[in-house]
Amino acid sequence: MAQIDGGDIVARMLKREGIDTIFTLSGGHIQNIYDGCLDEGIRVIDTRHEQSAGHAAEGYSRLTRKCGVAVVTAGPGVTDTVTAVATAYQNASPLLVIGGAAPLRTSLMGALQEIPGTVEMMRPIT
Repeated sequence: MAQIDGGDIVARMLKREGIDTIFTLSGGHIQNIYDGCLDEGIRVIDTRHEQSAGHAAEGYSRLTRKCGVAVVTAGPGVTDTVTAVATAYQNASPLLVIGGAAPLRTSLMGALQEIPGTVEMMRPIT
């Protein structure tokens, strides 16, 4: 049986929901998602900053009325999308932000870019 990883599953679910493009800033936490997206024929647009990825996804959403998708690294990558998420919330633009995370085995141990509370940070603007 072929081995499948989380990136493949994420890409399959995005494809199933009609997603054809993601906006991102390349990062190790999310590398497997890129591989899955390429396998599924989803276009990967790499930006220079996570803020740009978030705003590009929100703008794409407004223009196409499809769900815009930003895929960013853990911690600061997620926090850099807050303004785009708030903008999408105010504009009723469909936007999905997928944030990477450190491996569960290192959770709450100060892993690279680990910032607790990112879900709580997004709660008032989603």
